Amino acid sequence: MSRWQDKESLTALVKELVEIPSISTEPAEIAMAEHLYYTLNSLDYYKENPGHLQLLPMPDGRKLLTAFVRNGSHKDTVILLSHFDVVNIEDYGDLKHLAFRPSELTEQIEQLQNLPDELMEDLENGQWLFGRGTMDMKAGVALHLSMIEKAAEGHFPGNILMVSVPDEEVNSAGMLAAIPALEQLKKQFSISYKACLNGEPAFTRYPGDKNHYLYTGTVGKVLPGFLCYGRETHVGEPFGGLNGNLMTAEITKRLELNLDFCETLEDEAIPPPANLLQKDLKDHYSVQIPHAAVTMFNLLLMEKSFTEVNRQLLGLAKEAAKNVESFFYKKALAYSKLVPFDVKKTPISVLTFQELYEKALELHGQEEITRRENYILSTHPHLDDRDVTTMLVNDLASLCKQYAPMIVLFYAPPFYPAVSSREDSLIQEVSGDVIQFAEKQFQITLKKQNYFAGLSDLSYVGLSYKQEELRPLLDNMPVYGERYNLPLDEMKELTMPVMNLGPLGRDAHKWTERLHLSTLIATQQMIAYTITKLLES
Repeated sequence: MSRWQDKESLTALVKELVEIPSISTEPAEIAMAEHLYYTLNSLDYYKENPGHLQLLPMPDGRKLLTAFVRNGSHKDTVILLSHFDVVNIEDYGDLKHLAFRPSELTEQIEQLQNLPDELMEDLENGQWLFGRGTMDMKAGVALHLSMIEKAAEGHFPGNILMVSVPDEEVNSAGMLAAIPALEQLKKQFSISYKACLNGEPAFTRYPGDKNHYLYTGTVGKVLPGFLCYGRETHVGEPFGGLNGNLMTAEITKRLELNLDFCETLEDEAIPPPANLLQKDLKDHYSVQIPHAAVTMFNLLLMEKSFTEVNRQLLGLAKEAAKNVESFFYKKALAYSKLVPFDVKKTPISVLTFQELYEKALELHGQEEITRRENYILSTHPHLDDRDVTTMLVNDLASLCKQYAPMIVLFYAPPFYPAVSSREDSLIQEVSGDVIQFAEKQFQITLKKQNYFAGLSDLSYVGLSYKQEELRPLLDNMPVYGERYNLPLDEMKELTMPVMNLGPLGRDAHKWTERLHLSTLIATQQMIAYTITKLLES
């Protein structure tokens, strides 16, 4: 008897999964993996084939899940990829206690007043389920569970391998741990991977977007940072130094939402850069100006080279430096009319982390640089990768004060490579078939996109870059090779066609996150049709 093949049972399953508060890096992430394991273990197939369902431990103690279903002697296998972690719930405010109670939260939101028009329209529709993870991406996990049930009943002309991981919302540590596991499973079961189908939801591309999308790739992401190292001074003599916050403010003004960094392809445009972190590096209050500060940005990529990315970012930093120099000189000149003093220009150097490292090496030698790196890494094992990266760059800058004021361009984890199957004949054929199927069967217009713009673990299913092409990125990432690594050779080996088809939702990572229930069964059947076509073609 089928358990998750109609709207009521599938909706109940989504609610069941949402009620487990699997926030990234919190204990419930492990509970979520175990819940998925025991849910699937109740199927007769896994009672008869216990070795086909596994909870695989990660180095940090978390777990990822793999569920394999073999169909006869077939070797062709479609991977169903999902993540079961969610972002935190601080944005829910006084509704935080209901963030993981979708039925109660939906009822509560329906009683609220003065909501945006689009949200009021959805509430009147009565076909939306609210809650953290409803859209991103417990519904996708539930749909994949229903595909495993179908596969166990012999529905597909080939094999299915469900892979569900933690940590996608942070560093994708779960997916990076899954890469060697996928190679091991391929050998263990003597199978070949035909394609990877991710279940991320359809993301809106702009406010008011109501389209349902099918994706044949996923955008890449880098996290560029700028350490702005000025000169210290007392606030009573502000023109005797240079404030790091002034430099970061200028960079942020120039880079935030800068459309020069938006790549376009056909009718697609990736979102512009957005600031994710900006702060000074003083660890206590004093009347010394904060001479060191840092700012970091989310920068999405499609097909741009890292040499070009570096060139653009350095160019922007040099423009910011010139602007700060000019601003500072004009203010000093004006102040000198009130308090006479000799006004001099303050040139600001712009360096990459690699260039800074080489200067520090020349000044202090490898032994001292290594000693200081090791001290920072060993004394801050639990600190966030972004903070450790900043500490390493700031420490090197402090060794090279003679080059200050300076702006240092670096990169912090995580790095998501861009992946696309827009030129793969299998994916193009199948995506065309699925679009026709959706229109004919459900009157749903699926719009094909080359790149999923919401970031996903599909980035690690293959590697479209040559390793030398990554040098401008990796050579300027201070923690690469120490706290952060990418299995580049294994990623290259894993390369396969990719697609993404998931449920329709709204407002991922907002307190109004919600799932469209009316299209849930239609999406389920579209996913089943996609799997069949991938295995048949």
